[in-house]
Amino acid sequence: MRRWVFNTVLVLCLSLLPKTAGATLLFSGGEDVDFVCAVGGSCGVDTTSGRFRSAWARSAYQVLGEASDPPVNRFGSPVFTPSSALWVHAQFCTLYINGGACVADTSANNQMLRVLDSNGNAALVVRGTGALGQVKISSRSASGAFTDLVTCPAAAGLGVWQFDFFVNYSTSGEVALFNNGIQVCDYTGNVTNGDGATTLNKAEFGSPRVAAGGNNYAGDWSEVIIATTDTRAMSRFTANTVANGNTVGFSGTNVCSAIWNATVNNDTNYGYSGTSNTTHECTIKSSIPAGSYNVLALVMSARALAGTSGPQHFDFVTRIGGTDYTSDDYAPLPAFSNISNYMQTINPATSNPWAVSDFTAAGFNVGEMTKP
Repeated sequence: MRRWVFNTVLVLCLSLLPKTAGATLLFSGGEDVDFVCAVGGSCGVDTTSGRFRSAWARSAYQVLGEASDPPVNRFGSPVFTPSSALWVHAQFCTLYINGGACVADTSANNQMLRVLDSNGNAALVVRGTGALGQVKISSRSASGAFTDLVTCPAAAGLGVWQFDFFVNYSTSGEVALFNNGIQVCDYTGNVTNGDGATTLNKAEFGSPRVAAGGNNYAGDWSEVIIATTDTRAMSRFTANTVANGNTVGFSGTNVCSAIWNATVNNDTNYGYSGTSNTTHECTIKSSIPAGSYNVLALVMSARALAGTSGPQHFDFVTRIGGTDYTSDDYAPLPAFSNISNYMQTINPATSNPWAVSDFTAAGFNVGEMTKP
């Protein structure tokens, strides 16, 4: 019998920000299970210290620099709820692979960020100019014609820098780019691409620098957050699984501490069950950096498949105060694929917004349940 199996880091995104007004979270991701690498592209996990904030993340997702339109080497978020105004946030490093350092180099017209409209076209693109530390924001038509809206002087800092991109997508709209919370460029006016779409629903990520003179460059991205309100004070905490929790029903060796805790997906090593309504729960990393935060959401991601017989669905599970709370059913494909961005914006046990203390409380578990 082929069985339902699950293989991933179970990533909990606790998108944290100081105690300010509420926000709508559209997407959050930081590891390979959260993103989709373009077919034929070169993407991978980078765990090298100094290329991400180790207190918040445990890796960056890396894409090699490449100059085509669209870049072959790119990865994307899943499609999210369409919005006419949004912010894209991340920690970012333009990586000089040969030397191992984060640098401020860019290549002319190389695409760093692509924001797609609801027709599937890359409507707005952040691109390199070829000058040190400099990028530009361009609109892009459905046929691939670029219109440069604004050049951002010295936008890319040395080392890991916080990238925030604001879009008000309309004919009387605005785009702005921020470096470590400081605005470096802004354009107001028509920012649309002319194909008739009025909303945006996906982001794709690349590198602003290509290989040159035998030297290889990549873009390292971590703590990606897309929201409808200002992201500059936000952070994404990866709460990976640590050990077995209250209920452990899946087969596999060290499911919580090894298989689901792996930094890189391995489709040959997985937790599995051939029986419906089987639950497996885990404790999580909860050493959140000190501070006073609101929690925007708990976000879970998975990599799963379903065999031709046995369970065909699974639910994410959150265990709070001795009660299991399950998601709607998800139907995995017959081959391994990512299932990401399941969001809980409130604590299901209280119907109140999450608090950091909810995740450090005794008995808090996360996991999965097989379904018919």
